[in-house]
Amino acid sequence: MPHSFAVTRPVNPPGVEPVITEEQLWKALEIKARKPSAFVPIITSCKVTVDNGNKLVREVTFANSPNVVTEEIEAHEPTIVYFEMNTGTRVTNVISYGPDDEMLLTYGFANGSEYFPAVPADKPKPSIKELNATVGKSVEGSIAVVRQMVKEGKL
Repeated sequence: MPHSFAVTRPVNPPGVEPVITEEQLWKALEIKARKPSAFVPIITSCKVTVDNGNKLVREVTFANSPNVVTEEIEAHEPTIVYFEMNTGTRVTNVISYGPDDEMLLTYGFANGSEYFPAVPADKPKPSIKELNATVGKSVEGSIAVVRQMVKEGKL
C-alpha cells in the first residue's frame, strides 16, 4: 500500500554558514529538476526530454529499480516545484517560512516514494519516526548540497 508523507527542515539553522538566500535556494531547485543526482543520490540517471522553462519532462532511473520513470515537472517561482511520476507518485518541493521568518524546505511525497516503495497491505508501513528520519535526510542532504554550491560560488 502506498503512503504519503512530508518533511520540513530549516534551511538556515542558527550558526550555519553561509546563509542561503531564497534566490539561491530557488536556483538550486531549478538545477535539481534538470540535474538531480547530486541532490537525490538514489537517482542514477536523468535525461531531460522537454524543457520549456518552468515546465519540463525528464526520464530518470533509481538505484533500486532498472525501470525508467518519466516525470513531468512544473515550477512555480519562487515557492514550489511539482514532480508528477508516471508511477502515480507526486513529489513536491516547497520553500516556505516559519513564524519567525525562518526559511524552510519541505519535500512531500504522495502515493509512495522511491525511499519507501509500496508495502503489501498485510505488512506494517514505516513509522512516522522512520519516515521523518529517512525523508528528512533527503531534505537535509539537498540543503547541504545547496550550501556547498553557495560556498563554491555556483549559485
